Amino acid sequence: MPLALIVNELLTNAVKYGLNGSAGGTVQVSIAKKAEGHSLVVTDEGSGFDLNSARATSSGLRLVEGLARQIGGTFDVHRDPCRCVVTFSQAPLEIGRATGTRDD
Repeated sequence: MPLALIVNELLTNAVKYGLNGSAGGTVQVSIAKKAEGHSLVVTDEGSGFDLNSARATSSGLRLVEGLARQIGGTFDVHRDPCRCVVTFSQAPLEIGRATGTRDD
């Protein structure tokens, strides 16, 4: 569930701010297994933002950071183009087992 909420928030922000209300544009979402764990990346065509500055006014970004911590991960933002990256060490299935929230 935390990963789904993260994707929802990042996609909403990408459309609202990254595409800046334009009729066209591209938002890309990917998830991949890396040597250090897993990586969820949401990229849009916007110029990006400073995470430290945006954190003060954006409850959605604070939510993403909190949800990333729930899955043992980190949240980072890169600029030009805007790339939001959540890196986490456990697969969602493993997280459910570790917390006892998944019915087997």
